[in-house]
Amino acid sequence: MFVLLIFQIAAFSMFPLYFTTLSGPIRQVHFYVYISLVLLIGGFWGNIYSLQIADGIVVSGGNLCYGAFMMTAVMFVWIERNAFILRHLVRLVFVVDLFNIVISFLTQSILKADGVVNPYNVPPALFEVSTALIALGGVLIVAELLLLLYIFELTKKRKPPLPVTAAIYIFSFILVLVLDGIAFPFIAFGINAQIAAIVFGGLAGKVLIAAAFGVPLALFVVWKRQAFADYLEADTVRWRLLASSSAALIKEMARKDRDVRRGDVVFKNSTEGLAIVDHAGSMLKANAAFERMLGVGGGQDGRHTGLKDAFRSDGKPVVLPDGLKDTWRREVMFGPDGSRPGILSITPAGEDAEGGETYVYSLIDISEQKNAQERLEYLASRDQLTGLVNRRALDQRLAGLRDVPFALIIVDLDHFKDVNDSYGHGAGDRVLQTVASRLDAIRRDHLKPDDILCRIGGDEFALLIHSGDGGFIESIIEKIQRALGQTVRIDDGLEVFSSATFGVSYKPQDGDRDALLEADAALYEAKRNRRGSVGVYEDRLTAESQKKMKLGVKLKNALANNVLEVHYQPQFDAVSHRLCGVEALARWTDPDLGVVPPCDFIPVAEGTSLIEAVGEYVLERACRDGQEWLESGYAPITVSVNISASQVRFGSFISVLSKTLAETGFPAHNLQIEITESSYIERENEVTPILNELKDMGISIAIDDFGTGYSSFSYLREMPWDCIKIDRSFITGIPRDAQQCGLVSTIIKLAEVMSFKVVAEGVETREQLDSLTDWGCDLIQGYYFSRPLPKTGLVSMLPRRSETVAL
Repeated sequence: MFVLLIFQIAAFSMFPLYFTTLSGPIRQVHFYVYISLVLLIGGFWGNIYSLQIADGIVVSGGNLCYGAFMMTAVMFVWIERNAFILRHLVRLVFVVDLFNIVISFLTQSILKADGVVNPYNVPPALFEVSTALIALGGVLIVAELLLLLYIFELTKKRKPPLPVTAAIYIFSFILVLVLDGIAFPFIAFGINAQIAAIVFGGLAGKVLIAAAFGVPLALFVVWKRQAFADYLEADTVRWRLLASSSAALIKEMARKDRDVRRGDVVFKNSTEGLAIVDHAGSMLKANAAFERMLGVGGGQDGRHTGLKDAFRSDGKPVVLPDGLKDTWRREVMFGPDGSRPGILSITPAGEDAEGGETYVYSLIDISEQKNAQERLEYLASRDQLTGLVNRRALDQRLAGLRDVPFALIIVDLDHFKDVNDSYGHGAGDRVLQTVASRLDAIRRDHLKPDDILCRIGGDEFALLIHSGDGGFIESIIEKIQRALGQTVRIDDGLEVFSSATFGVSYKPQDGDRDALLEADAALYEAKRNRRGSVGVYEDRLTAESQKKMKLGVKLKNALANNVLEVHYQPQFDAVSHRLCGVEALARWTDPDLGVVPPCDFIPVAEGTSLIEAVGEYVLERACRDGQEWLESGYAPITVSVNISASQVRFGSFISVLSKTLAETGFPAHNLQIEITESSYIERENEVTPILNELKDMGISIAIDDFGTGYSSFSYLREMPWDCIKIDRSFITGIPRDAQQCGLVSTIIKLAEVMSFKVVAEGVETREQLDSLTDWGCDLIQGYYFSRPLPKTGLVSMLPRRSETVAL
């Protein structure tokens, strides 16, 4: 009997397992027909036979059919990933039950009628049924299916691992089948000792049937693991729809149909390339944007257009990932010649009518963004005045040198400040451009292609030469001295003489030493000895280091005695020319040294850990002066204060700032903090939280000297900036330098797109002002309006509150 039971369960199980291999509508038809047959014969098999498996274990034909029905229904829901099928199964149960009642009644009546031939003496009692019991059975089946679905959905929401989920589902299935065997007799015949004895006496058979039909469900999970996983990822059940009327469902379907039509309109008219692609990589359907991007025409039958070689990533054709479940997204190259960059997203879209997987391809052309990024990269690696590579390129090249001899030469122009002071910055720029041209000619004529020439500072250039031959290096320096010894024409009839001092560092023997620092030290020692000379780094304490130490001591005393002054350079609205803000700048006059320029004492402060004290000093004075102006009736303006990299990364800047604002009473929203790009480059994890705290306090943040350091498109996007300050080196050539004009206008346009304000530094002429205004620059800072002023000199320019209201 047990073997016979095994064969029956296997027979009931093989058909639904086979149906899961079919596709689409064909699979659904097979499942519905099979379930109908199981329900139909189940109404009769319960009266026809039972199997005595062992003592106390009896299995009826009706129990077998019931278990087969529940197993098939659950498998049907899993493979279709659609709990809405239960609505159709509920109807099917009631229709088949009604059919059973009618057929049983007709058959019984015919067998009881006189004159009916009954050659096999089939007893009419075989077809005696209770309409109430059939109805009860149907109700219980529906209730149990809904209970199972509820357990499935509840488990799905908690997202346990797939094996755990499968175990919970199968255990729930067994438990519900056993509960049916207990609940049905008690509900149908009442609760009494006799019924209880029958129910619990036959409980073993019900457990056996339930566990046996749990086996094909386990086989389904193992065999169709991906289908089961897809069911777990499907949307949760909308219970309201299961109980909705046909009219409500029709309205829901009409709404979905409208959504589909709207989606089709979006699909066709989207500027983003969209396509439906089959598992073989053939295009089933595409919008006009997709066809235009790829240079293909799908026509009515897009299957003739294969996409296997349409996209390339990392130089290789994009291959559709196997078993793709989530959206796949990569930067790719596409187009007829494969030269256009884009972002390709591939999202699974379910099966088509034949059962094959389909995917939605979404393509965004990022050519313009790439061009903008390349221009920004150009800004980051090139000096805009001379066209030479900048400090960043030099750092990268030095970092890549390993086990090769090289020499680094720093060329510092002598008395260059005198040119700027005597003839203006325009004349100084022409000197720098001429010097750069002469140095580059020497590089091209006498050096190797991989030797580079950089502009690393205001009047400093660097030559990285892949040679450790001291005689060769000396010959190159002599050529440079002869080239720079010629006069430079800066205007009609006006020429200036140029010379330079040199610092040389050969490949450091100690791997921890910095070639640039060594060449810099050699340069300053040569300057101290005699301008125009050549200094070669020696491993000893240079005189320049001693000078810096003495300057550091004086600076520390100046801070202790409050000798430092704070001057303010105004910032004006580009359109109304109204004063909107000021930048606070440290100034120092020493009794012995006289006026010490910031370019001298700021590096000393940074090298002697005094920069935090200088920064805090300027911050406190600026906030106190700003609050004094507000209390005196002047209109609120933005006060910008520079902070150093060490303040951001190592100091207790936030606590110092909070204390300063509290003590001075200056409003945080009127304060702007300026930081240079070097303060956060490659330290985003340290700096970003501090900047976010500043934003939370209401303080705005500006990038100072934008474009002169390590400008990066990603940092602009990721860091919480409010304002970009364009360095004066980008402004000097406006409007005569077309390339510089294009770069500055691009920066302003980019800032506008990203909702940043733009401040242009170093504006000295009306033509520069007009060009910047036309391009949409917000604020102007420079000598055209005003040089930095002491507090007393600035007061006369501050607007009164009444003037601001009138404006």
